[in-house]
This record gives sequence, C-alpha cells and structure tokens, in this order.
Amino acid sequence: MRARFFRARSASGLASAVQAVRTASGRTQTELAESIHSSRPTISRMERGLPTATDTLIDALTECGYELVVVPRGSRVTVAAP
Repeated sequence: MRARFFRARSASGLASAVQAVRTASGRTQTELAESIHSSRPTISRMERGLPTATDTLIDALTECGYELVVVPRGSRVTVAAP
C-alpha cells in the first residue's frame, strides 16, 4: 500500500491534512483530543487553520501515525511506506 502524504504551504493546507489523517485513523475530534490530553474545541480550531500550539499539532499528527517534516519549498520528496 502506498503511504498517503500531504504537502501544506498554508495554515489551511495543514488544517486539511490534520483533518484527513484524523478521519483516516478512525477517530472523532473528541477521541483524538482525549488521547493527546487536549480538548475537542482545540482540535476543531486546528482543523480550521486557526492558531494552535505547535506541540499540540505535533502530538495530534503523531497520535494519528504521522510526523511533520520540513523541507525547502519545491523540493522533491520521496515517501516510502514504513
């Protein structure tokens, strides 16, 4: 199976990625919030691209089986399934 990856160049792009990985992991906003010791409104704000603490964003991605990678814009990135 090919791993799905996301390229986000804006807060709204990152928000869409967070929502997609949460949905793909089968979690509700409440379930994700509880698993990272946060709140459902925080997850909602994150998924709408509103300001959210970076550590909460990284915790949410990690809990859904993803990680944040920062590369120079326009770089070619190869993603291989784990």
